[in-house]
Amino acid sequence: MRQALTFMRAEHLRRANPNTIQSARIVRAVDGFQLLAVLPGSQSEWRLTSPGGLADTFPDLPGLEAFARVAFANKPLSLPL
Repeated sequence: MRQALTFMRAEHLRRANPNTIQSARIVRAVDGFQLLAVLPGSQSEWRLTSPGGLADTFPDLPGLEAFARVAFANKPLSLPL
């Protein structure tokens, strides 16, 4: 089983196993990129964060994309143009 990832929405943190993610997409942010995912039991998107919710923006698109493709295996992943 893969290690759970931490996601946040507003001030709430939630952990989820990558294999339970319904869909994910990477979007541009002012200072980098964010990974948004729909978690089980939720209709809205949550932002991937570092453990403990310290950071939710990643400066490197290729690195974030590579991580997402490995973590989410066969899940659909949309990328910014």
